[in-house]
Amino acid sequence: MDDDGPFVETSITARLRGCKGDVLERWARRVLADPEAQRPAGPVLVREVPELFDELIAVLSASRRAEECVGEDAELLDASARVEEHARLCAAQGRCIAAALRELSHLRAALIEVCVEQGISLGVREAQVLHATLDAGMWTTAVGIEAATRAALEDSAARLRLATRAGGVGVWDYDILTGKLRWDERTREVAGLDRRQEVRYDLFLASIHPDDRARVEEAVRRSQAPESGGEYGVEYRVVGICDRVERWLAVQGRTFFDAAGRGVRMLGTVIDVTDRKQAEAARREELLLRDRFMAAFSHYLNTPLTSITLAASVLAHHGNLTPRQARNVERIATSARRMARTINDLLDMNRSRFGGSVPIAPRPEDLHALCKSAVDELRVAHRDVPIQLDVQGSGAGLWDPERIAQMVTNLVQNAIDHADPGSAVRVTVRPRGSGEREGGERGSVERGNGDDELLIEVHNDGPAIAPELLETLFDPFHRAAVRGRASTGRGLGLGLFIAQQIARAHGGAIEVESKAARGTTFTARLPRRVGAAGN
Repeated sequence: MDDDGPFVETSITARLRGCKGDVLERWARRVLADPEAQRPAGPVLVREVPELFDELIAVLSASRRAEECVGEDAELLDASARVEEHARLCAAQGRCIAAALRELSHLRAALIEVCVEQGISLGVREAQVLHATLDAGMWTTAVGIEAATRAALEDSAARLRLATRAGGVGVWDYDILTGKLRWDERTREVAGLDRRQEVRYDLFLASIHPDDRARVEEAVRRSQAPESGGEYGVEYRVVGICDRVERWLAVQGRTFFDAAGRGVRMLGTVIDVTDRKQAEAARREELLLRDRFMAAFSHYLNTPLTSITLAASVLAHHGNLTPRQARNVERIATSARRMARTINDLLDMNRSRFGGSVPIAPRPEDLHALCKSAVDELRVAHRDVPIQLDVQGSGAGLWDPERIAQMVTNLVQNAIDHADPGSAVRVTVRPRGSGEREGGERGSVERGNGDDELLIEVHNDGPAIAPELLETLFDPFHRAAVRGRASTGRGLGLGLFIAQQIARAHGGAIEVESKAARGTTFTARLPRRVGAAGN
């Protein structure tokens, strides 16, 4: 820089402009090689830095002219302002502060390296201007990004407050190390705490219903154990600290741990679920009353039915009846049995839909013998329908004999009702996997270990079940049409529903396959031990 006048300044800026590609290439390599950056996709400021380079050259040129010509400071200030404005635009793009500052520092280093290699000598003032301009740009970028980040966080916090307020959600924060507990306004409200009163952890514990306190403390301890993953969720009652109102709360949260695995903070939400809990309690009470009513109702009906059945039995065996009278007595007995089954079906439906599952009492039994007994009774009742029974393998397992007989009876009765006139109903009992269905295709329930499950397949020839009916086939009170006409006189439509419930109570399930060419097959899958197989 021994030459005087604008020619020296023009030469330096021209040489720097000519090195732009080299500077940018070197800058990109430095950024990609930076272990702190870890940006395989490329620099963050890849579009901004080329423009910033041009602005730096403009500042250097303006600085040189300002030094030589009095009154040219305005041009320098204007060029510097453009650099800062460019930095603000970078900040407005939502860049990461650390990434942006590191990349700008690499630009400074790349520019200096190129100047040294190319023999471009910058004067003291030019070097000062270069560094000051880059420093100002970095500072403006950092301040702008920080402001944008703070504004975004404030906006996010405002949205969260609005959402939690609209949803009735409270937010709490517990510093485990200091014991400081912070509740927002909604959390104070559901805890029955005055907004002026200090929140303390011991006050929180005191507000919990005595019957729930130990359970909540255990949930907190479990959450603060690193092996729990920090998850915290519990529902409990509180008695309002100030208003003494009992409420149910659902609390969800998480414990955060330090590097040593110690719990340092818990953060979460709370919702008032009192209305839901009260509705659940009312529902349980309703179900209890309904169950009691059904029990009383069945007892009321079963008492006269028992008398009718006994009277019909005495008449049938000791009445010296004419053939016509004997047939009438048998009809009376059959009707009484049908009514008894209907009452029992209603009780089972009531238990299944409103009180859980059908109760069973499994014990060691032979499934083959249970199915044979049920089929023999149905053969007596339906002498005009051939009912074939095929048993394979061992039938040993844990079953409730009365419930299994009820399930088989319901399935076979359904097959009889829908079978083509004169066709046979086939019942097959086999270990899963021991046989193949017609056409070599195995049933859809065949999965798992075959020795652990038995299948009861009930097949009838007849019209296929419409696909739209399959989804509701096991619903209570479902009564499908019989050969194109509405079902009449065949019960309440609870047979398949109860059969399914009995199979589920044993840990199994019932599935159906219905094709016009092959008829309909209901397959009950039963584990040999209750609970040994999933549904």
